[in-house]
Amino acid sequence: MGTVTAADVIASVALIGGAALSLAAGIAVLRFPDTSSRIHAATKPQVLGIVLLMIGLGIRLGTPAVIGELVLIVVLQFLTAPVSAHLAVRAAQRRAVAPESEPVESDGGSGPEPDRPEPG
Repeated sequence: MGTVTAADVIASVALIGGAALSLAAGIAVLRFPDTSSRIHAATKPQVLGIVLLMIGLGIRLGTPAVIGELVLIVVLQFLTAPVSAHLAVRAAQRRAVAPESEPVESDGGSGPEPDRPEPG
């Protein structure tokens, strides 16, 4: 067996931390009651988990080509995660999905009706 370097320890901690955050994000998506909470759980810890995994891989593998690919993965995660989360919450709000129940009939997304006098 070889010696364990500081880089190996840092890479291992980053890989385990990233995997733990990704696992926590997956569990939270299943357990949280409403769409906004689920999306928050899907984006925040998941992106940080992927960043930690990429840092661990970059330290462990260390070649410039691999590090370039890992940086590209992180940049794409930072660009796409907020956009997809926003679109998912927006679609859920337009459908007026109530937590743990059937979808509520929507009036087309125009918002609440203003107070109008009764005809007659």
